[in-house]
Amino acid sequence: METMISLERAWELVSQKIHPMATEKVHLSEAYHRILAVSVTSPIAMPPFDRSPLDGYAYVASKADPTPLPLREVSEIPAGTYPVRELGQGECAKIFTGAPIPVGANCVVRMEDTESHDDQVLIHRPVSAGANIVHQGEEIQKGEIVLISGTVLNPPSVGLLAALGVEEVTVYRRPRIGLLSTGSELMEVGQALQPGKIYNSNTYTLRGLLMEVGCDVKVASFVPDRLPETIATLKSLQDMDAVVTTGGASAGDYDLIREALIGIDCELLFWKVNFKPGTPVAVGIKGNQLYFSLSGNPAAAMITYELLVRPALKKMSGRRDEEEVFPVKMAGSFGKSGKQRRFLRARAVFREGEIWADPNYAQGSGVLRSMIGSNLLVDVPGGHGPVQEGETLCAHWILSEGEL
Repeated sequence: METMISLERAWELVSQKIHPMATEKVHLSEAYHRILAVSVTSPIAMPPFDRSPLDGYAYVASKADPTPLPLREVSEIPAGTYPVRELGQGECAKIFTGAPIPVGANCVVRMEDTESHDDQVLIHRPVSAGANIVHQGEEIQKGEIVLISGTVLNPPSVGLLAALGVEEVTVYRRPRIGLLSTGSELMEVGQALQPGKIYNSNTYTLRGLLMEVGCDVKVASFVPDRLPETIATLKSLQDMDAVVTTGGASAGDYDLIREALIGIDCELLFWKVNFKPGTPVAVGIKGNQLYFSLSGNPAAAMITYELLVRPALKKMSGRRDEEEVFPVKMAGSFGKSGKQRRFLRARAVFREGEIWADPNYAQGSGVLRSMIGSNLLVDVPGGHGPVQEGETLCAHWILSEGEL
């Protein structure tokens, strides 16, 4: 087991042990927020025929057309119908948005640029050949790859598949994640708070984060700081793809989670990662099942989740997006300095096309309220010294799964 390692080394050890989920076919109506496992090629062209993008008149344009141009209306083409009459010179068809272009026609003029009386149409502004026609396959060609594997199937992508007539897609199975909070100080919400106790918030926070990234979550009842109960509860989660625990991860007499993991024959990959807050994180593996042991401090647990657990679950789920790191300018200062790397919660502020990070929130490891409104983690290197307003550091987005 390695100890007090860098975040990069921790991710290297974890990523080597990740196995992608099995795949399954689902109906399109059940595909929202699933991860595509097999790229989709279009079975049809889009649009499937030459169509009109507006209400107007389709006709045969030529360079010799006078202004205004008199034509005779010989047919009407609503959307959803298919024209059978071919247009000749001097003829036009009244056409509506989305309707197919009739044979013979080579343009569409806007309704607003015409005047009609009975079957006579006067075009005040004739158009040239090719005007206002959306050609077959202009958006998508038949056989073209429209969505690649690893794509999150959000509502627009599901709508696109529906427009192409795709009924089923192959997706990765949702990871099944076990969630366990430990600590003799914990009480369930809804009970009267007893002296020396705190409410169990981590289960609720982490359950939401796990659901947000597309996991099916099994929540175990929290356990006190006693080894037999902890081992028994961990064993009840051994059918999960991964387990996330909070509490009992440090080095005190009542921090038992590492001993409990060893008690279920779990191999510990590492303990302690060299950053704040959230240093006492441990990760183990048993077979293909990963165990993430996070700090019991709420904000520390969330930050460690964002830095280590969420990327692991994304890779496990088959997602192809990478964690983006980018420069930000600091919109406020942070007075503490130290040898250890630190991640500051911050809110993104946009100024003249640049991203600024406002860290003006409490930064303690247990301050859960500071995560509300924070959407950045700012990376302050070890030994950096106090953060000054206006300086440039690196950051990445957090709590951004609302686009799923």
